Amino acid sequence: MEDAAFAADMYTALYPDDPQDPVRYEHFWREPDSTAVMERFIAERDGERVGYGYQRHTKWDRTPERYGGIGADLVPEHRTPERLEALTAAMEERSAAEGARTITTYCWERDAVRLAMLERRGFREERRQRFWELDLRANRERIRGMTEESRARMRDQGIAVMSIDRDGDPEKWRKLWRMSVEAEQDIPTTVPITETPFDDFMKWMRSPGAHEDRIWIAREGDRILGVSMLSYPTGRGMVQTDWTGVARDGRGRGVARALKCETVTQALALGVDRVRTDNDGENAPILHINETMGYRRLPDMIQLLKTAPPA
Repeated sequence: MEDAAFAADMYTALYPDDPQDPVRYEHFWREPDSTAVMERFIAERDGERVGYGYQRHTKWDRTPERYGGIGADLVPEHRTPERLEALTAAMEERSAAEGARTITTYCWERDAVRLAMLERRGFREERRQRFWELDLRANRERIRGMTEESRARMRDQGIAVMSIDRDGDPEKWRKLWRMSVEAEQDIPTTVPITETPFDDFMKWMRSPGAHEDRIWIAREGDRILGVSMLSYPTGRGMVQTDWTGVARDGRGRGVARALKCETVTQALALGVDRVRTDNDGENAPILHINETMGYRRLPDMIQLLKTAPPA
């Protein structure tokens, strides 16, 4: 578990404008998804930790497509194109040995060294994840106006918006889980999203950075229509959207906007000055909401794919 902090520190050193929370890393290392296989590796030089790599895939009995995900990098003082390639090749070999047919990885568009290495190894861009940042103080009046408008629109439709700690329904978590599973299936993606078991979902809802009084839901009668939540780092890191989702029959009614407005209004009241979010580049409705709320674009994260080498 002590390597979790090393991995978080490494990525923070590589990308200081995107600091990683070691407490969250350790939580998710301790509480892995029950539907996935995960292998992690530490690269050493003369007994010193200098890099981190992993290979991960959904258990094959849950997905016939056999996509495997990898990641590999080194601390800045030991990061060379040759070492990056060697560690990446090792992770590709492990993924192929596990039975992956297609290997996927992610790279910031601004990371020219790693992007060039991946392209040399046969990876090709598949899609992009767009990242955004909202200056809460500069957009205070815009946020206040949008929040008031959204609250009125929800009242007119008989939709109640509240933090989940205020919901007295004993089945609220299972209802939220079922709604989230449905919403996940409509996220634009290349790698299929498999259904998250309830116990795994609750590991996420109770992870460091998640707070019941900061998970906002929309209810219509006995049903949960939508959710939006920010993750608050325990120490290092940015406050950022952890999940926003709306049931299929709740879309087009302003629910996502109303929920996102409540999360950032609350963050502003808690003294947060900036929040971040990210979305698939083809998710037009949520991208439009980000733009109208005043979010500004940050560099993209690129997803790349290649056919797995022979095992």
